[in-house]
Amino acid sequence: MQLRVSATALAILLSAPLTFAGTLAPGGGPTTGVLDANSNVGTTLATTLAGEDIVNDVLKTEERYLTIPTGGTDAMVAADQLYKSGPGYVRSITCYSDATATAGTIALRDNTAAGAGNILWSFDVLAVAYNTPFTVDLQTPFSIGLYLDFTTVADMKCMVRFR
Repeated sequence: MQLRVSATALAILLSAPLTFAGTLAPGGGPTTGVLDANSNVGTTLATTLAGEDIVNDVLKTEERYLTIPTGGTDAMVAADQLYKSGPGYVRSITCYSDATATAGTIALRDNTAAGAGNILWSFDVLAVAYNTPFTVDLQTPFSIGLYLDFTTVADMKCMVRFR
């Protein structure tokens, strides 16, 4: 069966305000849950949202990142480390040494293994002490995984912020 509506009837229907008698839950069933002071079910624009600062009329958000690798126990690592398999986002990396470092490289790779995949960031380690930690702001997505690849020995430590 087809429903045919003339252009005039359609214009009248679209210009009239829509009114509803009753409240339906998603899927058309009866309401469930708790109603707020305005008889709204759940969260709507008429209710307070998570993170909303009503006094200052702003919605607050915050960045959250992990620093401990998958299956790891320490945020500071000094050897090759798989941080995450699958897609994600790397925010930054912080590195330092407490003694003279051994020359080599440190690389963050879009992969799940050493020596493979796209290099998201690379640092040539010189044979000097990096006593003052340095942070590199990357803000870069990855798709295969996140792997920290060292070719220097365990005298440089790094912490990666990712999600």
